[in-house]
Amino acid sequence: MPPLICVHSYYSLLEGVHSPDELAARAAAQGLPVLALTDHNMLTGAVEFALACRKAGIRPIFGLEVDVHSLSESHPNGPLPRLTLLAENEEGWSNLCRLSSLVNMDAERPLTTNEINLHCAGLILLTGGSRGIANLLLRQGQPGFARRMLAELLRRFPNRLFGRLTGNGPLQAEEQLFADLAGQVNLPLVQVPEVFYLAKEDENLHRTVCAIRTNLPVQKVAASHGYTQFVTFPQSASSEVLASRFPQAAQNADIVASRCTFEMPFGVVRFPQVPLPTGQTPSQALREKAYNGARKLYKVITPALEERLEHELTTIAGLGYDPIFLIMEELLTYARKQGILFSSRGSAASSLVAHCLGISSPDPLRLSLYFERFLNPARSSPPDIDTDIDSRRRDEIIQHCFKTYGEEEVAMVATINRFRPRSAAGDVAKALGFSPAESRKLSHELPNSFFAGRGAAGGRSGEKDIFAELAQRYPDGIHQEVFAQSRRLLGIPRHLSVHPGGMVISPGKMTDLVPVMRSGGKGVLISQFDLESLAYLGLVKIDLLGIRGLTVMADVAAAIYSWSKADYARPTQVLEKIPRADPSTSEIVSAGKTIGCFQIESPGMRSTLKLIHATDPDDVMAALALYRPGPLRGGLRDAFIRRHNKEEPVSQLHPSLTTILEDTYGVILYQEQVLRIAHEIAGLSLAESDLLRRAMSHFDPGKQMQNLKDKFVRGAGDRQQITPDLAENIWDMMAAFAGYGFPKAHAASYAQVAWNSAWCKAHYPAEFLSAVLANWGGYYSQRVYLMEARRLGFPPRPPHINFSGRECTVVYPGGSAMLYLGLDQVRDLTNRTIQRIIRQRPFHSLEDFLLRVDPRPAEAQNLIRCGALAGLGSIPGLLHQLGAGTRKPGQPSLFEVESAIDEPDWALAERVAAQQEILGIGVDAHPLDLYAAQLRRVQAISTVEALETSGKRVTVAGVRQSHRRSKTSSGEWMAFLTLEDFDGMLDVVLFPAVFRFTRKEIFTENRPILVEGVMETNLEREDPFLRAERVHLLGE
Repeated sequence: MPPLICVHSYYSLLEGVHSPDELAARAAAQGLPVLALTDHNMLTGAVEFALACRKAGIRPIFGLEVDVHSLSESHPNGPLPRLTLLAENEEGWSNLCRLSSLVNMDAERPLTTNEINLHCAGLILLTGGSRGIANLLLRQGQPGFARRMLAELLRRFPNRLFGRLTGNGPLQAEEQLFADLAGQVNLPLVQVPEVFYLAKEDENLHRTVCAIRTNLPVQKVAASHGYTQFVTFPQSASSEVLASRFPQAAQNADIVASRCTFEMPFGVVRFPQVPLPTGQTPSQALREKAYNGARKLYKVITPALEERLEHELTTIAGLGYDPIFLIMEELLTYARKQGILFSSRGSAASSLVAHCLGISSPDPLRLSLYFERFLNPARSSPPDIDTDIDSRRRDEIIQHCFKTYGEEEVAMVATINRFRPRSAAGDVAKALGFSPAESRKLSHELPNSFFAGRGAAGGRSGEKDIFAELAQRYPDGIHQEVFAQSRRLLGIPRHLSVHPGGMVISPGKMTDLVPVMRSGGKGVLISQFDLESLAYLGLVKIDLLGIRGLTVMADVAAAIYSWSKADYARPTQVLEKIPRADPSTSEIVSAGKTIGCFQIESPGMRSTLKLIHATDPDDVMAALALYRPGPLRGGLRDAFIRRHNKEEPVSQLHPSLTTILEDTYGVILYQEQVLRIAHEIAGLSLAESDLLRRAMSHFDPGKQMQNLKDKFVRGAGDRQQITPDLAENIWDMMAAFAGYGFPKAHAASYAQVAWNSAWCKAHYPAEFLSAVLANWGGYYSQRVYLMEARRLGFPPRPPHINFSGRECTVVYPGGSAMLYLGLDQVRDLTNRTIQRIIRQRPFHSLEDFLLRVDPRPAEAQNLIRCGALAGLGSIPGLLHQLGAGTRKPGQPSLFEVESAIDEPDWALAERVAAQQEILGIGVDAHPLDLYAAQLRRVQAISTVEALETSGKRVTVAGVRQSHRRSKTSSGEWMAFLTLEDFDGMLDVVLFPAVFRFTRKEIFTENRPILVEGVMETNLEREDPFLRAERVHLLGE
């Protein structure tokens, strides 16, 4: 085998087809001691490649293949030549990062030789192979020009340029000519095969992904598009033949491999630099801010408070984590000053320092939150400080971060978008000759949620064959080829995009260590590495996640502030002053009337709130922890509720557990309780206790777990005189719930936001639901929130030219709230027309509106038909006025407005149909309103009533929101659908015996349906469901 091979992984986006793991494993199996990864333009796979080589026991070399601009104006048209760059050392790696960043800064572009020359220190350059400059010229019959280009390259890059011989079969004659030219200019040769795929049978997939990348059918894909034939792992015989013909090239391969000694710098945490006054250290700055915050919050620094602060500050300083706290404090102070709403999430709320800095709102002392749950010195990597931000204004914080900490030091984290069934089938079908419409139709017959997982191309790990059903329905050869290639594409990276919230700040220039690129969406700078790769390199992520629930509350706060400026310094202070004890909020929370409220609006969540009679944020915190799959399956929620409602006595395994489990009635509900038991009962350190919790959460039965168990049993006996048998029972109780326990710090943070959200709804219901609708809802469809507004006494209205804003709007024309949908919901209404409507109103007639706004005819017609001119005439009368007017020469308006006529308005059904068409929803009535008489006749109950009716036969009507089909183990089809009515949603299951006789219109038409069946519960499901016995369309 040759001493060095350059491989392309599937991070050569839509060129390579194999993971770094597969490539490293094959190299090891063939006895290669070293392997180079030279993906095209991207370094995304480098960290994963390093780990794969470590696992395979071979040494990695890191490289990059780049397109290069023409070296001379006389260079002929055709494919751009490529150079292969290999990193010799740390400086070389940094230059690879810089060059890859240049390529990807403004969409992929070729590099100039000047750019390469500027960043070539620490690099070895290879020219040759299928896309070498001289090779391309030789194919065009220009050997003289090829020779001059080699000489020019050698002049620009002396002592680091090699002529590459790949040994690729079809290139043998060409490579002999190339070797002759290299000899003429004294360019040293090196034997380095290139590999795009592992075996001959992979060639079709390689060609297909190249077709996808270039948007060409496979028949037209050629070498100029990145497709290369016969680029598998070389056989020993062919390599030996090449080495015998060019012995110096084989020796030079050894020299090149030995010069490339760079290793990925794993195992070091790289904290960013923060701007501080001269002479002040990050630890000193953090201490000062923490104590200042503590005095503001607690007034007096008690010994217990000081002890906790000192413990945290010492731990933070020892781990070097001070800069992250300081950066988060600065970012959120900026947010607070700018009136941008935010909230902590995750375990950061366990930190008293974070609380004193204003990073988190829950009081960790009052809630007995342990710092080690957040920052444990015994853990190998630091945790994130995660913060939720008003989604509308999140970009302001991101831009501030770039501006404050440096454009060259900050990047958003990338996420790797991989092929899923729909994208794979659609792209492969198009590449194989299907029309766009045919490709789209085929892809939409597949689910959209399957994900093969990082580093594993689909169909290779025994997953369920997601294409099996379609393969049976389309048995012809071309469809079978589509499905075969689509299976292999699953999990392969397609492109990079921006992580929902992650940012990293490096201690120096980002491109010293991490390649970056410009995202295709907002154009923000992102890393080429995903979160996991960045963590291996020691960069600490800051998570700023946009949350619509916070945007809703920010909108409500802005509305309140607009008429109460004397009471508040800024809009966000409205929410900061919300009391923990509020009767009106308690009333709606305990009654489960929380549709629209952050995190507590699902049917099961509302049911839990009612069952525990939740009346304050701490009750909401418990409900959030209770309503999760683990507690539901394990019966924990039911036990908690029975004890909370005094339906069964609270019992403890041992009296020492009383103070720890007292608030949760003797059951472990929060992860922090596991820490407390291990620490207070058995004397484990808090760091050990957190390691124990983590091991239990991952059901890790390893040696560390056994050692901790032994220490726990001994400690419980020594400290509490607990017998070994009882200590093991306590251990088993901890282990049973640790895997399902919820972080109390996270629950506390979300409970505060949920409580504030409920306060907004309780005191300002119109503004609240207007904000929910303006931000396009949450858990439910828009119709559910419209129905909620109707129940609360302010029936929603269609958009109106005199009252609606761009988004949903509340007005008080006679002192009573009226809720109007936004103008942006009207189909085909342009931004120009919306702006003119808002600027020019009020309007007194259709003619007035047309003259001053000058809308397009279709816009005017849609506005009239959806009811946006209500009060200015009947819909048919206004449409008659509008007529079929056309612009006359010199006439400023589009219309000749006919005289008004007195016509009766449309009936309810006609109005709702028009609104459904133009607004996407019937505003004046729910679809079920049109069937009121039939519903009374069959005694249908609501979905919410059905959820509270277990084991009984019911009849429920609603609109199908979603559905999916599935096969049973016996191969029969069944269906799941979600039914929505005035009150909420309900899951319905149609087992095969019922599904078999259910009309297909139930699943294809958006008409209300009636379902008769029995309400059932299932431990695998969070909510009860309706087992259908009969399903039919309403009105039949």
